[in-house]
Amino acid sequence: MRAFTAKLLAVAFASGLLAIGSSALGLPAQAKGDPNWDVALKDANHLLAIGESEKAAAIFESKIKKYPNSGACHTALGRALKRLGKLDQAKTEFLRSTEVEPNYADGFYELGVLQESDKEWAEAANAFTRYVELKPDSGQRRTIEDRILYCKGQKE
Repeated sequence: MRAFTAKLLAVAFASGLLAIGSSALGLPAQAKGDPNWDVALKDANHLLAIGESEKAAAIFESKIKKYPNSGACHTALGRALKRLGKLDQAKTEFLRSTEVEPNYADGFYELGVLQESDKEWAEAANAFTRYVELKPDSGQRRTIEDRILYCKGQKE
């Protein structure tokens, strides 16, 4: 059972459904009164990981009602909506994430991905740049920097 749990966590982490806590990265701790989002969103992230996107989205929506200023909650809902093919709604959630919590890196990354796919080159480059600023030690840094250069080289 432990091996299964470890494997599930590894898959969730690798797919971006589970993030390392900010304090482990040397970033500022979560705001006072905010829950540990990895824990608070665990059940819904598990549902998302096993393909239960609609159920996950419903849980994320309930979390947003309780924590409307949480970038983590808006980003999580955006990921669920993205899986459901509701890309415009997902993009709205990612944008909302960056508005309510301008230091939540994952919201910028997800927003950049959808802006890039929509050929909103300048906006995508800005979102990816902000992600790199917020997560300079990300394992994806070189890849994201390449995406920034690519987006900057495109014409809208």
